Amino acid sequence: MYGNTFPVVVNILTNRRTRPSSVRTSAFLAVSITAVLACGEGPEEGEIVIRAEDLYMAEGPEEDDSLAPLAYTPASDSLSAIQPAEPSFPPTDSSEVDTAAADRSAVDSSAADSSAADSSGVEICPWTRIAVEINGSIYGSLAGLTVEPDILGAHVVRCMCWDLDPWRGVSAGDSLYLLVGETGRENRVVALRYVPVPGSPNHPFSVYSFRMTGDNFPSHYYSDGTEVMKLLSTMPVSTFEEMTGPYGEPRGDHTHSGVDFKAPLGTTVRTCRGGTVTRLNWNPEYNGNCVEIDIGAGYREIFLHLESVDGGITVGSVLARGDRVGTVGSTGVTSTAPHIHYQINDERGNPIDPYLFFGSRRRNLPQGDMAVFTAFRESCDCWLSPGTAAGAR
Repeated sequence: MYGNTFPVVVNILTNRRTRPSSVRTSAFLAVSITAVLACGEGPEEGEIVIRAEDLYMAEGPEEDDSLAPLAYTPASDSLSAIQPAEPSFPPTDSSEVDTAAADRSAVDSSAADSSAADSSGVEICPWTRIAVEINGSIYGSLAGLTVEPDILGAHVVRCMCWDLDPWRGVSAGDSLYLLVGETGRENRVVALRYVPVPGSPNHPFSVYSFRMTGDNFPSHYYSDGTEVMKLLSTMPVSTFEEMTGPYGEPRGDHTHSGVDFKAPLGTTVRTCRGGTVTRLNWNPEYNGNCVEIDIGAGYREIFLHLESVDGGITVGSVLARGDRVGTVGSTGVTSTAPHIHYQINDERGNPIDPYLFFGSRRRNLPQGDMAVFTAFRESCDCWLSPGTAAGAR
């Protein structure tokens, strides 16, 4: 693990490195690296992860995050049925296929060769490189290093929230190394490496943005091809760009009571459990178009900010698991972009984490993607760091 000898905030790194094509060039590199390390600007070895929207699930041991069993187990309507061994998605409507995905795939086989060289043989990094020592919040630590630190901070948090609490679980002196640029989706983190301060209980990790074959959007992956984001064992949408609002995220005077999945406007939304519709379009100024379903044992499934609720659905309607509820929208004053807010309430009306309620697991890149991903990861690592963080994933 690298030491943390650089100032509290390290400036944006130079986007140039020299090809080691001669002894003189290698000497230049050695001097350059020494200089970078002396001022603390050298990032750790990084990895880039990408989110995928496919139904593919790699074979392998399941990572079970479910409440097994749940605290309350009904006699007549067992919740075990909503925790299938394999994650499931609702069927994808043909209208939801993203025909522009190929055009937006910024992280593909060309990415590994994306470095350009000028006439002097110096390679130019195709991304913006940032190294920063955390002092306070992630958002505050990025101030002055980017035009929109709040936006970049949100993108960084989405990459990190699966491994630690990015709001309360980071320490002064922890280090972040970023590659920022076009990824084919809103999140502009091409690669990220996190290195905790010595003595921290957190572990170092790196993630890379990559698009799995068949997916409409990229996702972030660890160096071994494991997806960073966890999927609910049963998903309310079959394609989405990213999980943009984790359960429990601090939001001013409250915490987020559900999970937000950013998806294209009009994407079909389906019930993950099925049950009886108990409420429609309550508090519409805030919630937008919304649906609440009694899924049994007093638990409720809630969908907010829908573009529309399917015709024929009324209070008292009985829906089977996988039935259409409506479509992804951006209705309600709290919504700033198309997404579905998905929430589970317990029998007392308190929100609970859908990832604990349903269980989850991660996908792995298929073998056919690994060669391209590995080349891309290695290209990113060249710009993230001259070495490898001890214990990095």
